[in-house]
Amino acid sequence: MVFLVILVLPLALRIRKPLFNAYNKILESREVKTVIYVFGTLIALLLIDSVKNTWKYKTGTSYNPKNYKSSYSYGSDISVKIFYNQRNVYIAGANLFLIIAIPTVFNIIKRLIKYQELAIVKKSDEEIQKEIDELKSQISRADKDITALKSQKKGLERAYDELGDKINAKQSLNGTNDKKFN
Repeated sequence: MVFLVILVLPLALRIRKPLFNAYNKILESREVKTVIYVFGTLIALLLIDSVKNTWKYKTGTSYNPKNYKSSYSYGSDISVKIFYNQRNVYIAGANLFLIIAIPTVFNIIKRLIKYQELAIVKKSDEEIQKEIDELKSQISRADKDITALKSQKKGLERAYDELGDKINAKQSLNGTNDKKFN
């Protein structure tokens, strides 16, 4: 029960998962399962016997309050037997309920762990997708920068070629004039 209370507490996944795996490892053992089934059967038999005895005293001819008004010792003896049997019914019923309820709670915790792991994976997938989108936008910006630089390069090449042609034309004019005058 303490283990169940610890697992039901709002713990982090990295704490809850090892605890649950330890519980699951213990219950996977055939010996433990056999012991649980044997105790469950014994408790069920105790419940059936207690219910039978309770009904025997409550519905039989021996339990008629009109017959026992004069003698309190007779009535208290039967009342004590009814009390013991009812107590056994409650205890056995509670135990059988817990035999069913505890594995159900552990199955819910198992699903909770599974869904938390899926949420972490999904979150990491979303983060990865977000990072991919960001990198794609950076690539598109870099491509735009590259095309802008290429157009600037072509413009500079044209300007350099024009300037070079002008300089060559001036030098050739200056050079031909110098040759004529030499």
